[in-house]
Amino acid sequence: MKQYFSYFKFLFITIGVLALLVGGIGFMRSLTENYIRKNNAAPKERVFDYADVLTPAEEDRLAEQIAKREDQIGCDIVIVTIDMSVLELYGYGYNTDSNWMRAMRDFADDFYDENNFGYNRVHGDGVLLLDNWYEGEKGSWLSTCGRVLERYSDSMIDSLLDDVYDRVETSPYKAYSAYIEDIYRDMTRGKININPLIVLVVSAVVALIYIASHMKTKEGEKTTGASTYVENGSVQFTVVRDELINKHVTSVAYSSSSGSGGHGGGGRHTSSGGVSHGGGGRRR
Repeated sequence: MKQYFSYFKFLFITIGVLALLVGGIGFMRSLTENYIRKNNAAPKERVFDYADVLTPAEEDRLAEQIAKREDQIGCDIVIVTIDMSVLELYGYGYNTDSNWMRAMRDFADDFYDENNFGYNRVHGDGVLLLDNWYEGEKGSWLSTCGRVLERYSDSMIDSLLDDVYDRVETSPYKAYSAYIEDIYRDMTRGKININPLIVLVVSAVVALIYIASHMKTKEGEKTTGASTYVENGSVQFTVVRDELINKHVTSVAYSSSSGSGGHGGGGRHTSSGGVSHGGGGRRR
């Protein structure tokens, strides 16, 4: 029995390691992907194309993409397009950048609040992209809430808007699809997202190669003996000493600096409905 176990020990060890790998990855995935929607007050629609820049087929594809990503990140993802003057709507008067941003921010936040968006609760985790096509007021505003607010810094919002603006004039569909994928990427950054089947297959192949190579290993012939390197049958030792003559110690001072990382909550503020939002935007 001992010989049997010794012969197949590599196989037994490999099976045990594979079981631990698959079990561990499955456990980690259960911690990072176990999102359950707890808010049923929000509408099921996620794409509100009031500017009519998308075809019905494109709206359906975006809705499917959003549904998939929402379950993976546990956050609502909303798209709203308009073709109207937000400055006139909110009565901010002069068409300045500051007034335009205030009006876009208020519209986006109010739309989010009034529709009770939030994956985990009303006014909870989620994000809304407002894209205005009105001549003279074209541009976008990103409204963040909950975990998305905490994740997104001003620089991250700028990067997302860059991806949208690179595509929006030639293909609004591709621009909004990029927005969805950016949200998914940023909200899952640093989390484990590995298919256990891939790990199992790769590990099994490596294990089989390892086992095969060890089973074919043979003991080599002895080519040396106890006196192979002894001249004339005797051993002579040469004594070598290291003597400390002097001692000199050099000390060097090292200075270190640490930089601060990015922070979430870009443009944090409270909406007219009393909900905490973040966000940012710019004209195009």
